Amino acid sequence: MAARLDKRQINRSLTPLGLTQGALDALASVAENEPVTVSDLAPLLCVSQQSLGKVILRLQRLGFLTRERGDDRRNAVVRLTQRGRSVLESAEGLVDGLPPTGTGSDGALHRQLEDFIGELKKYER
Repeated sequence: MAARLDKRQINRSLTPLGLTQGALDALASVAENEPVTVSDLAPLLCVSQQSLGKVILRLQRLGFLTRERGDDRRNAVVRLTQRGRSVLESAEGLVDGLPPTGTGSDGALHRQLEDFIGELKKYER
């Protein structure tokens, strides 16, 4: 629940840029690893190649990424465009500027959930 609240807040702030948290994670991972293939990127993001492929295609249509056939012709190499770098910088600035989750109307619930999760983790060991 706490993670869902965080994700909603982040997604709301990214909407004007045409992004979601998942798309932002994909852009940031491409930036850190480019040139990179979807098959190399998927395990880093803990998602399937198929679902990441859909995100990459959407980001490509928005003009944030390019895909070029790799040497073996089976895997496409993904890179950020200049527009992608610009939107990534803007998105990271938006997310960094968000108030900490745990403030505002959801704050009390968020703190209670964090406490509860902390208690549950004690039983994990």
